[in-house]
Amino acid sequence: MILSKPLARHFSLSGIIYLVLIAISILGYRESLASFSATVQFEERLLSALDVEWYCGGNKARRNNVQVTKPGTVRLQEGDFEPASINCRAKANPPAGYSVSYAESGDSSALVDRDGCLFAQVKHGQSNNCRMNVTQDAVRLTVYKKWIGASGEEEDVRVSLECESGDYSGYRYVNEGKPGGWEIRNIDSEGILCNVSETVRDNFRPDIIDCQGLYILPGKGEGCTLLNTKIVKRIEMLNRYGKLVMILLVLAVGLVAVKRFS
Repeated sequence: MILSKPLARHFSLSGIIYLVLIAISILGYRESLASFSATVQFEERLLSALDVEWYCGGNKARRNNVQVTKPGTVRLQEGDFEPASINCRAKANPPAGYSVSYAESGDSSALVDRDGCLFAQVKHGQSNNCRMNVTQDAVRLTVYKKWIGASGEEEDVRVSLECESGDYSGYRYVNEGKPGGWEIRNIDSEGILCNVSETVRDNFRPDIIDCQGLYILPGKGEGCTLLNTKIVKRIEMLNRYGKLVMILLVLAVGLVAVKRFS
């Protein structure tokens, strides 16, 4: 059957309208999808990558892990949810030695805790974002002191720290039973080498080998012991008993001389 020209024009117009309606329907459907994103902040020189986890419960549970290699906003999920109301959570899984603080924004009811951002009763068309700020924890380096051959209380010894990089400052004073140390911040993700040295005095021999070449990693504390051997000088003994010894020696020599020449 051959269609008349007016009917053909009508059919073509109807087809175009039908296609437009389909396109509008698709666009409307896309606009009704719920979306989730995460805005992640961290220092790239201190952390090479961060694992971000997203999870939605319900009959069709969804879980997704995204590895973020630079700060910014990443799309976690966009999709239609069944049922139309569902709970979802976004959280960061940093390596040891790092902490995360969270903040949320969006259309759904939400709360923030140590486990991330929880979005409650998420519905079609809602958009939500979880902000994650990742910081490196300070690492503690503790220095201990041990004396060998010492008697009584010894003076505190001043110690200093030198590392390839990182933030720390000042001297510390340590003694046996009285350790000291530093909080080191901004440590390279691959770790750094540190050395501890002490101010040497002439009344002891220092052994600092245990505090050399300390490998400090984010999230990993370190400790070492400075070993000092006490030096007892002869002059000190002479000063303590010198007068008495000299008097006795003089008397003894004098008596021997008197007997010899008498």
